[in-house]
Amino acid sequence: MLIFANDKVKRVGFFILIILLTGCAAKDETPTPTAARQFLTLRGYTFDEKAFETAAAAGDVIAVNAFLAAGINPNAADAEGETILMKSAGRGDLPVVKALLQGGSDVNVKNHNGYTALLRALAKRHEEVAAAILAQPNLDVNARGADGVSILIIYTARDREDVVQSLLVRGAEVNFQDQHGDSVLHTVAQTDNLNILRMLLDKGANPNVQNKVGGTPLMWAATYGRWNAARLLLEKGADPKLKDEDGVTAADWADRNKHVEFAQWLRGAEKK
Repeated sequence: MLIFANDKVKRVGFFILIILLTGCAAKDETPTPTAARQFLTLRGYTFDEKAFETAAAAGDVIAVNAFLAAGINPNAADAEGETILMKSAGRGDLPVVKALLQGGSDVNVKNHNGYTALLRALAKRHEEVAAAILAQPNLDVNARGADGVSILIIYTARDREDVVQSLLVRGAEVNFQDQHGDSVLHTVAQTDNLNILRMLLDKGANPNVQNKVGGTPLMWAATYGRWNAARLLLEKGADPKLKDEDGVTAADWADRNKHVEFAQWLRGAEKK
């Protein structure tokens, strides 16, 4: 064990470790595991996963870096499979998340319900944290939680054209359906974002996908009066004659929501 000769030396050693653990020193000057553990002791932490979680929950980035440098498991998880990264992402703690990512935390680990750190951040709308995780090159862009909602569906609902385009380039699946059977096209049919809709259709999204009650993207567009989305869906092969489980067509849905002209136009499309 390292023994400091006096308080002055102790303070100097403590200061040097802080510099190393905050990333202010050269990359090849990472503290040794032994030095990092000694630092944690001085800071009042025991070297175990519970203390690691405590440091992260407190936003103690210096201690988090020390735990990682000392060799703690960066993917330590609780009984539900929640890792420190997931919890930090859910809290929106960007500095801790960045430290964990740099320290080797796996962005693709899932808890027992299938949720990842990115899905946790998105659920709480911590956009900066989500962006930091999204930037990881090894990210599984097709991760989904128990509700079946994909990362692509979430960013489509938020009208994030830039992220949607990036996800598609990275191989995001366009025909996933959530627990209700809704796909990314059901989502974009409501927002009426033609740029995103075109991207998805060009990548092979099924314009006639039906959810668990038989609803199609065209029916969603009709319900919300989204003329532009409906035109593009029809152009790309959407069938206006399809019916949901109650025998209702897209035109009927337009009628029910008082989009009378829209309904008439859709009935004309049914005859083509």
